[in-house]
Amino acid sequence: MDGIRGVFFDLHGTLLVSDDVDAAWERWVRAFHREMKLRGASVTLDEFKKNLETLFNAPEPGYREPGMSLFMRRVKALGHRLGVDIPLGEIRPMVDSIIRVWHDGMYLDHEAIEVLETLRGRYKVGLVTNWEHAPRIQELLAELGIETLFDAVVVSDEHGSAKPDPGIFHEALSRTGVAPAEAVYVGDMDVDVEGSINAGMHPVLIKRIDQGNWASYSYEEPTGISLDGVTHISRLSELLRVLGAE
Repeated sequence: MDGIRGVFFDLHGTLLVSDDVDAAWERWVRAFHREMKLRGASVTLDEFKKNLETLFNAPEPGYREPGMSLFMRRVKALGHRLGVDIPLGEIRPMVDSIIRVWHDGMYLDHEAIEVLETLRGRYKVGLVTNWEHAPRIQELLAELGIETLFDAVVVSDEHGSAKPDPGIFHEALSRTGVAPAEAVYVGDMDVDVEGSINAGMHPVLIKRIDQGNWASYSYEEPTGISLDGVTHISRLSELLRVLGAE
């Protein structure tokens, strides 16, 4: 690709991978259910799973409290539906705990650091992720040792819009001074493709062989966008070839 000045990435399923997404989801659901029961919720695991089916794609809770992420507000609202009033002081530690369970066993793609470091010398590099508890992202990037490899990190929870809305991409572009036509976005789902196209960027879709189906556990609805003509890669290092940055 010619004229590229910026390369931006999705996080989950793109840089951060899992050998068994199904198991990760089950661990997270059970940990979440356990926390709710400890606070007085009388609900079976199967009933709780039913509640989670619409948790993330439901309208945002109407109330806001200073310092509360969108996911914290969703947990508060879910507690109300289950007859539990979770004190505000308990929500943040509870949310932090169950999110760490979700990330347990996930790991940085073994090519990620080398690719990011190679790109960092030639392009602006950014991260654009849909995530409803922004504090965890900075914490996670530090744990992975990649927090210094991005010129911009934009999280939907902080920005107020989520992929495929082009606004979240434009925020990253604005922070790095890169024009949309000068930017590539690398993601693993069709919302990544649609959002980056709507933002005027060049999409690259990564589809690894034998990787778990992350889309099954995403609140991002399939967009139905055609993937014809979209650049596909099966591993991160192929991106360097696509960019001519080998």
